[in-house]
Amino acid sequence: MIRELIISFDYHSGKTVKKLKKLELEKKNTTDEEKLDNLKKEIDILQSDYESKLKPVALEIAFNIDSQMGKMSDEEIFQKFQVKNVDSSMIGDCVYKICQKLERQPSRKVILEMMPERFRPN
Repeated sequence: MIRELIISFDYHSGKTVKKLKKLELEKKNTTDEEKLDNLKKEIDILQSDYESKLKPVALEIAFNIDSQMGKMSDEEIFQKFQVKNVDSSMIGDCVYKICQKLERQPSRKVILEMMPERFRPN
């Protein structure tokens, strides 16, 4: 299910990602200060839109992981993931690692800010 969420999000955000790449390339090749400021503003708006669309996907992944872990014993979690002493504060990092498979990878800070407090590392 998580894989499908990532694939679907990547597909539906494809136009935004392409436009961001184009604008970032244009920004690198621009020396005109006014145009540079306009490009930065447009990039910020698109990036914010991208992140706002990613948030529900990231939260769905987080709650899905939490639900799966709730049904597994510590031994099952260790056998499947080779991790001991698992708690919900590790979920934010898991979501970050999963989101690194996206075409446009969000920063760790962005992902952790999307997470409820209980899913953030201590």
